[in-house]
Amino acid sequence: MAHRLVSGNVNDRAVPDVRLTSVHNFRDVAGPGYALVPDGTMSRGVVYRSTALAVGEEDLDVLERLGVTAVVDLRTEDEIAKQPDVVPAGADYVAVDVLAGHTSAATLTTFDDFGVEDARREMALTYERFVLGDDERAAFGRAVHALAASSGPAIVHCTAGKDRTGWVSAVLQLLAGVREEDVLADYLLTRTHSVDFVSAIRSFVEAEMPEHLAVIEVLIGVEEEYLRRSLDHLTREFGDARRYLVEGTGLEEPVVEALTERLRRR
Repeated sequence: MAHRLVSGNVNDRAVPDVRLTSVHNFRDVAGPGYALVPDGTMSRGVVYRSTALAVGEEDLDVLERLGVTAVVDLRTEDEIAKQPDVVPAGADYVAVDVLAGHTSAATLTTFDDFGVEDARREMALTYERFVLGDDERAAFGRAVHALAASSGPAIVHCTAGKDRTGWVSAVLQLLAGVREEDVLADYLLTRTHSVDFVSAIRSFVEAEMPEHLAVIEVLIGVEEEYLRRSLDHLTREFGDARRYLVEGTGLEEPVVEALTERLRRR
């Protein structure tokens, strides 16, 4: 499969659709240019989301031609040590451990005495802490600030590009004015973009530790209820994404306002 930038016309301008073969679940946070409330569309080419950037040479060339100026890595130090990013030339690299040292479903490596219901509960708690955890909110604030400070296209990612990255993407979409139903639908697109990745993990687990397959399937999947739970907490605690970022994460109003304008195309 060729590595290429495919031009797509959105809002009277060509914005590249990025196709990578060495990284799955790489996509524009703005999707096709999601419709906003009350009007306009979300700007494409501002923020991309991804799994860990273990890209090959051809994909690295794609990212460099795209003009990526910042890579924001949401993983823990251990995750980064196991699979360091390949950062495009000229891009700033910012590591922000948004789990803030807490145990999370996103980083579990042992599954002894850990059942399916334990996995579902841990996933739900992880998403809860994205909103209710003081340390997690502060870390997400630093991550979003790095995205806001970028001078050009930025990439935000974790390991699988679904939970931590999914939350940042959802917050950015809500900040821009994307409807919640579209935010949820975009979050679930990870299922489509990760088919080969999930299949490979499933095959490995079936061969090496089949007794843990049911648990691992929970941990590598996405469920609407997880994100919806976070969004419900956000609404109850802060009202909207802007207040979450300002009051919850500590970002300054001018930073949030400038980022909002970048994310909107009218």
